[in-house]
Amino acid sequence: MKAHWSLPLLGAAVMALFGIGLFWGPAHLEWSEEWAALQGRGGETAGTIMWQLRLPRLVTATLSGAALGLAGLLMQTFFRNPLAGPGVLGVSSGATLGVALVALGGASIGSVSGTVEMGPQVVGALIGGGAVMALLGLVMGRFRSRTALLIFGLMVGYLAGALVTVLQAGAEAGALQAFVHWGMGSFAHAGWASCTIMLCALTPAIFWSWKASNSLDMWTMGALTAKTMGVDERALSWSALGTAGILAALVTAWCGPVAFLGLATPHLVRAAGVRGRHSTMLWPVVLTGATVALLADLVVRLAGVPLNAVLSLVGAPVVLMLIVGRGRILSKLRAQ
Repeated sequence: MKAHWSLPLLGAAVMALFGIGLFWGPAHLEWSEEWAALQGRGGETAGTIMWQLRLPRLVTATLSGAALGLAGLLMQTFFRNPLAGPGVLGVSSGATLGVALVALGGASIGSVSGTVEMGPQVVGALIGGGAVMALLGLVMGRFRSRTALLIFGLMVGYLAGALVTVLQAGAEAGALQAFVHWGMGSFAHAGWASCTIMLCALTPAIFWSWKASNSLDMWTMGALTAKTMGVDERALSWSALGTAGILAALVTAWCGPVAFLGLATPHLVRAAGVRGRHSTMLWPVVLTGATVALLADLVVRLAGVPLNAVLSLVGAPVVLMLIVGRGRILSKLRAQ
């Protein structure tokens, strides 16, 4: 599939899934009621369902999928590693630790059906993710290879996960249940304020990724080659890692640690035949991330299963096929 053909197809898929999610749900409303509510002429109940529940949820899914897809593309490009994703830096784990410190310490995560804006858990997630990003910024200059930085981020993630486990072991039953439910991931708890914040972060991230496409393309040829072509390694590193980290932290803050979406999305785009320059893959990845997120949310609403379970069923096979495929390629090269 060529990139110029993929964009209208993916755009149509996003709009179709958005429309299905908007006019379909567990609340039994007539189509005329839903349409009237969108125009501000319906009853109070229909208006609340459409404007305070369905629309924010769908917008959150769209923005979150696009943000994680872009973050995954940046990480795989920067580390030149197809198994890199938004979670490899430990930012998501740091955000999860921040939520654990708040939630398991007695603050409420919020009701299952309610929306969460700037509650204690969101602040905790942003602080936790920001702390890991600050730590990465302090140590980034000490690593000569990107692989060492990648391993450092993974170790930070493991350390944060261990601390979360310790907090869970001593938590009260009610707080622990709420935290576990949050960890399953959901697009249902964010409201309009969080959508606005995510949009304000995603828009400049896409703009920077588009503007830095040539530098990112040169970076894939190797750090030495990129330097000889005038690429500022330090500026590119800070921008790429910072952009991916901010997007991952924001999504985790409002939606929980969403699994596999950032890792699998670029590979789904490549599997569809869209390859090559960073600028060629940028919009297909953004739209594919939004499409997968909306489709997963539709399955969640239809089947009543956790979001991360649905995404893992999609993402895990993609990663397994990637590993098997790379193994076959390496075997053929060695045979030659």
